[in-house]
Amino acid sequence: MIFAAVMIMIWAVIWASGQVQISCMTKDFGRLWGRSILAEFDINLKERYGLFGFYGNEVLVGEKLDFYSDYSFGSKDYISCGQAECSLEGYSLAEPANMEKQIKEIVLYGIKPKPLFLPDMQPETDELPAGAKEEHSIAADRYINSRWIIEALPSEGNQTSVGINSLIEKVKEGLSISSLTENAAEDIYIFRFFKDYMDSRELGETYFNNEIEYIISGRLSDNKAKEKVYNNIIALRNAMNLAYLYGCDEKRNAAMAAAEIISPGPAAIAVQLIILETWAFMEAKNDLKLLYDNKPVPIMKSDRSWALSLENVLSTMSISEEQISTGEIQQEADRNGYIKPPAEEGIDYENYLKILTGALPREIKILRIMDLIQINMKYLYCDYFLLEDYYTGLEFSLEVNGRTYEF
Repeated sequence: MIFAAVMIMIWAVIWASGQVQISCMTKDFGRLWGRSILAEFDINLKERYGLFGFYGNEVLVGEKLDFYSDYSFGSKDYISCGQAECSLEGYSLAEPANMEKQIKEIVLYGIKPKPLFLPDMQPETDELPAGAKEEHSIAADRYINSRWIIEALPSEGNQTSVGINSLIEKVKEGLSISSLTENAAEDIYIFRFFKDYMDSRELGETYFNNEIEYIISGRLSDNKAKEKVYNNIIALRNAMNLAYLYGCDEKRNAAMAAAEIISPGPAAIAVQLIILETWAFMEAKNDLKLLYDNKPVPIMKSDRSWALSLENVLSTMSISEEQISTGEIQQEADRNGYIKPPAEEGIDYENYLKILTGALPREIKILRIMDLIQINMKYLYCDYFLLEDYYTGLEFSLEVNGRTYEF
């Protein structure tokens, strides 16, 4: 009886040791299999945009895990292994929270983009994503109007733009440039990984040339995106120029004197308002010409940074009594070139873009970043590329010898 008891105890120890060894082996192999899935991350996505993600779906990943488990355990009679149950929910790159988390890490570690040039890619030809060739052209204006492409974008064609009126109020309240731009992670990412009208940043071929303008405007056209941003900056500059004119006694009085000459009497006040508004608007258009020539323009003007004289304004205006009553103004066509102010000071075009992007809701910026990544990867890399097919992680469970292991 003692001998039998000892043998049972020895067998129990051996069995328990075997189960512990099988458990440890399963845990180690399970982590290895999971990391093998993660190791299949898309190198082009990582190199160009700094994003980690592997292509797959629950069925495909489950099949790979079953292959790994069968390779490791299939020849071992003492191990009984069931099929893996995989879940990718919550790990898609198409989810803004996952994208925002990665963007913060990319900015934190100072990752920089590398131009995406593939050996079999010839951007100068008319080759475009499947289904989009007839909708696009490689002319000055690139645009997208195919419904199947637009509806597959993470933003789903959302055209929310900058609240320019609220932005103007913030600027008038005296907020500094740094407080307006905030230097949020997504803003730093935008100006590191995307082009704008004035700066390609040596990023190589992309579908849109005015990418940051798209993020600000939501317009799926280079020309329309640029035009929308142009109008936003004009509106901002017009408001700030008008504020300066009302605060400058010399220019305000000069406008009143000109108004009394044009229309003496009570109507002079209305003419003065027209002159001041025209003056501010013409200065704003001159400001844009300066910006497009890489010249700085300050947010709040001073006498040294003001360019147009009252004579410049009056020479382009033709005011009648009817226009005084209706507030309508007739101006000559825009002239080529611009008038330089006495002093070059202020901020450049990129900083005006930073102000506009800083005024956008964070979720809109994240979604449009995702739009551009998907558009460019579809155009340059894989015509069926979708961010929703790429994942940053996975969860799976495996039943081995009646025990369930989760990873």
